[in-house]
Amino acid sequence: MKVAVRLGRIAVAALVSPAILVACLRTPEIRYYTIGAAASDRSAPAEPARYTVRVGPASVPEILDRPELVLRVSATEVTIDDQRRWAEPLRSGIARAVAGDLARELDGARVVFAPEGTTKETTNVEVAIDVQRLDATLGVGAGVDVAWVARWTDDGHTRTGRSVQHAPAAPGGGYDALVLACGQALAAVSSDIARSVRAAAMN
Repeated sequence: MKVAVRLGRIAVAALVSPAILVACLRTPEIRYYTIGAAASDRSAPAEPARYTVRVGPASVPEILDRPELVLRVSATEVTIDDQRRWAEPLRSGIARAVAGDLARELDGARVVFAPEGTTKETTNVEVAIDVQRLDATLGVGAGVDVAWVARWTDDGHTRTGRSVQHAPAAPGGGYDALVLACGQALAAVSSDIARSVRAAAMN
């Protein structure tokens, strides 16, 4: 009887172990992505900055405020990809990317990204970013609709704008190409902001 019980346990273990092994082998790998430019790669200017620009976390639609990539499938359908995720909250990633772009575009300016919860340092210009739409379609590209405000802290003067941009994804580039397209679309938004800030700085 004991032999039969032992053989039964062995048989169950033989059936369960391969099942567990297969389940482990099928566990999909989670990939993490960063969006756009993380920081300026421009050499530090020889002279002190003439003014400073602060970029805070962006506001994003509720559906995008999640770790997973949200992909546009059609005009009325999106899908949430649990295996592809942002390495940081998207509202921070977008603002960090814009700050990096502005640092490259604004000569004579010091541009800083201020994460949530950090002490607010004294700056000359504060840039607020409100993402109305970010549509990322695999194999197609990324489109963004961003409202923004640049406010000069000394006199409260503001410049506002709205940028609608699209960047195609490289054919056959997969998720890497799609995330790159998101960064390129945001870089075009950054160029719009930079032109406005430069114009105000010259007045």
